[in-house]
Amino acid sequence: MAVRAPIRPNRALQPEVAPAERRHLRVVPEGYVSARTRRKRARLLVVLTGIAITAALFGVVVFHVVLTQNQLDIQHLRAEADAASVKQQQLRLQVAQLESPERVVDAAQKLGMVPPATVRYLSPDGTAPAPKPTVPARTATYAAKPPVASTPKLTKPTATTTPTAKSPLPKPVSKRAATPITTPTTVRHTP
Repeated sequence: MAVRAPIRPNRALQPEVAPAERRHLRVVPEGYVSARTRRKRARLLVVLTGIAITAALFGVVVFHVVLTQNQLDIQHLRAEADAASVKQQQLRLQVAQLESPERVVDAAQKLGMVPPATVRYLSPDGTAPAPKPTVPARTATYAAKPPVASTPKLTKPTATTTPTAKSPLPKPVSKRAATPITTPTTVRHTP
């Protein structure tokens, strides 16, 4: 036997309500970043990393170029220093050759100069020792060569005066005062 439920007269039958669409909402944590934002940040990170690598490579290339230029400058300066050192050595050799007594004697002989017969040395206290005769090293060559006629003979007077207590030492005469002053003349060319 079947039992029937009592019918309630006051209640009307209502159609069943279909459940509403469920929204996909949920509570997100505080530091949550969406997938779209994460993709944007990843792209930005890749771009910035590429720019940083490019700038670093460019900096390395610039540093290498500057280093190479400085190395070339150093090599150039070393070559100049070596050349100047060689030039200095050549000039020192030339000075030594020009200062040699043999060359000075030969040049004096070519100018017609002869050695003095006596040499007298002066001392600071005013006493003059006895003159010493000079013995020329090459007497035969002095007598054999006639003096050159085109150049005047220059003779230097020997200093034989001794200063006394009353007379002071003579003041040296400058070469400028002894030589006459000549003014250059101008020549004009007319076309």
